[in-house]
Amino acid sequence: MKLIDSALYLQKRFGYKVYIFIAIFIYTIVFSVVEIMIYQSFRIFTWDLGIFNQAFWNTLHGKFLYYTSEIEVYTKTGCFLAAHFSPTILLALPLYAIYPTGENLLVIGTLLVAVGALPIYKIANYFLKDEKVAVTIGILYLLHPSLQGITLSGFSPESFAVTLFAFILYYLIKVDLKKLALAVTLGLMTHEAAAPVIAAIGVYGMLQHKSFKNRGFQASLIVLVISIPYFFFANYMRLFFGWTGRPSLWHEWVMIGATNASELPLKILLNPVGALNSLASDGAAKLLYITLLLLPVLFIPLLGLKGLIPAVPYLSMSLFSTYRLYYSLEGHYGAFIAPFIFLGFVHGLTKLQEMEWVKFSALKFTTFAFLTTTIVFATMLPTAYSQYQVFNPNDEHNSIVRSFISRIPQNASVLTQSNIFPHLSNRPDAYTIAPPTWSYEYMQVDKEILANLSKQSIQYVLLDFASEPPYSYAASFIYTKFVFPNIDKYGLIDAKDGVVLFCLNEHT
Repeated sequence: MKLIDSALYLQKRFGYKVYIFIAIFIYTIVFSVVEIMIYQSFRIFTWDLGIFNQAFWNTLHGKFLYYTSEIEVYTKTGCFLAAHFSPTILLALPLYAIYPTGENLLVIGTLLVAVGALPIYKIANYFLKDEKVAVTIGILYLLHPSLQGITLSGFSPESFAVTLFAFILYYLIKVDLKKLALAVTLGLMTHEAAAPVIAAIGVYGMLQHKSFKNRGFQASLIVLVISIPYFFFANYMRLFFGWTGRPSLWHEWVMIGATNASELPLKILLNPVGALNSLASDGAAKLLYITLLLLPVLFIPLLGLKGLIPAVPYLSMSLFSTYRLYYSLEGHYGAFIAPFIFLGFVHGLTKLQEMEWVKFSALKFTTFAFLTTTIVFATMLPTAYSQYQVFNPNDEHNSIVRSFISRIPQNASVLTQSNIFPHLSNRPDAYTIAPPTWSYEYMQVDKEILANLSKQSIQYVLLDFASEPPYSYAASFIYTKFVFPNIDKYGLIDAKDGVVLFCLNEHT
């Protein structure tokens, strides 16, 4: 009762928007706890989290955004800006420095995603002129399945991008030019893939403000004009920081003949048959993806297609691909579409309000959408949780892994599988490989990485053969391709419940 009374008091003093701040706070707490539980169970999507934990830790210790897992794959130098030109992520560094761990990165990433509810609320309130409805839409945004995917993927540049896209939309609609300039600058610098999305936001702004004499139209045109050359500048900067130029190992658009997203528009025109085949490939999963994006908002964005314009670049890239994560709600790629689903939702509601022959209540529609979203949320989240088995951890086994980790000195070099890597990545000389089951190309890259590491004197090797696939496969791969060929150099320190720790003989 005290919590309800406090909320009512805050509502009277600050208005209904206080509920948005409460929702952001609750979302951050709940999802941070869940992610930390997954992390401590060695089941988080560790590839990215380990990369950022290592890059940030090394930055604090004098090696700028240095990480090891993709050296000679995507980066010659080990600088993350070669893999993705994302200098905006450095804004998280002061918060990370307070408590430099993977857990802190998870909290930071969750907060970044949650804050996006604020500009979504403001956009809804601007168009609908109803604070209650706007608050409901802001909370709906936090419950949308695409947000769950971004959040549960841990910390990434997309955590910044999804919220900055929403702020760019709001400042462009409001024609708040100073804040718009800052948001666009930070948004472009989240990821090179943000440039076409922000260019499409510029197109949306031009259609929204209509007249060239309108300052909003002029600002939108500038956003569009800046974003296009910035895309090429960002890729040049990747080369500057040591990008190898290697295309994606997933071959997402091989049926069309494109090796990267920038080639896609031309290749679609030159190879329409391949484009149609690629679009039809895994068609059921793609249709389900679109359905799950629109169902929580009752398909109303289809009435407000103008709001979906900024989603076109990512939807085109994902639906023409054969890489399932692009058209799945599980990963962080929802960042490139989530705000625009709700922009379309708001425009759709506005159109319904304008239809005199339709008996329409925005509050009733959003309440019904809230119930639908809650059902989808409750259905999908347990599925995600069961994937990580977050509520059924093997505490005894995990304690063994943690005890083995504690035996590795902080200044020692170490090689381990990717689900353990984030827990050891706060050092310059921590190494891992991608699960070789990801693809044949990744298996070949893993062989190259391990062959190169064999030339170094890696002091410790920690493997967990009892972890679930694909991590147990990675453990076996490291053993057969690295430890066994160098068995004369490494001694067994300890083994328990499938967890094995090796040490270079000269350090035993």
